[in-house]
Amino acid sequence: MVEKLKVGIIGAAAISAGKLMEIILNHPHAELHSCVSDSSPGKPLFSSHPKLRGRVDLNFDAFDLARLGECDVVFSCKRAGDTFAYVEEVLSTGAKFIDLSGDYRLLAETYEEWYKVPHTRREHLAEAVYGMPELHREAIRKARLVANPGCYTTTSILGLVPLVEAGYASGSAPIIIDAISGVSGAGRMAKAENLFINVGENIRAYRIGSHQHTPEIEQQLSGVAPTKEPVKALFVPHVGPYKVGIMANCYLRPENTKGLSNQKLYDCLQERYAHEPFVRVYEPGVLPQIEFIVDTNFVDVSATFDERTGTIVAIAVADNLVKGAAGQAVQNMNIMFNLDETAGLMA
Repeated sequence: MVEKLKVGIIGAAAISAGKLMEIILNHPHAELHSCVSDSSPGKPLFSSHPKLRGRVDLNFDAFDLARLGECDVVFSCKRAGDTFAYVEEVLSTGAKFIDLSGDYRLLAETYEEWYKVPHTRREHLAEAVYGMPELHREAIRKARLVANPGCYTTTSILGLVPLVEAGYASGSAPIIIDAISGVSGAGRMAKAENLFINVGENIRAYRIGSHQHTPEIEQQLSGVAPTKEPVKALFVPHVGPYKVGIMANCYLRPENTKGLSNQKLYDCLQERYAHEPFVRVYEPGVLPQIEFIVDTNFVDVSATFDERTGTIVAIAVADNLVKGAAGQAVQNMNIMFNLDETAGLMA
């Protein structure tokens, strides 16, 4: 019998960490070894993650580098700015590191501009690989430090990549992205705007043009644009009155629409994602819905051409806690350790 990978989690009381634990518990080649929480050391995992009651007999640990050093891979579910304290120490043990925060997704100057946090461990930026398998699979395979993408970014980027690669993003017109997320995307921190009295039967926009996922979207799309010119995006996030799931509605105004059709857009998406295990392309006339992807690692995508306005509308949906966080992190782990990429993610 092949020995299972030992998994460590830092920031293990976070919502995304709970989903990560659920996935690891069902993984055929991995097992939980150390779950670190500054706020809950000694308490059972189910004290923060009730769905784990009766499924695992582990308590939260205080930070112990020796114990984490016994792990093959360590995930960090800490907030942006809080991962820097751990990266060097964990990597020094030989463990691989997957960071679910935004700390290693961007250039240091861009990070500081958008996150409003000093980047204090720049020495590892050059080796950090952006953990989107659909774009960087081979680099992920060789990496020891992976920057797991954000939830909005995963959904938006995967809805747009084939269209940008095909040259449908006009250099003069920004891509417009309207995205709505369930309230779990806000995490556990108690904020008045996330109380049920304010979220129930309500939808609100926030941080228009200033959300920290904006440069992440632009950075990755610029990297696949055929002209290599910077791609600009106006990103408008919303919070919806439900727990999980993201829908990103993305609008492009190509300079040349001659011969463009829904079938041509479908063919563009289908050709790009034909061999991607976690991207499902919808045929013309069928649109993705959030309920179809809840508790899965899939991103569902479609593209429609509105001839009257000359606009392409790309729609993508994903579970913000799975493909937008923990599921994609496990997908990256599978690639890094040469496992079946879908292991633990198809249940």
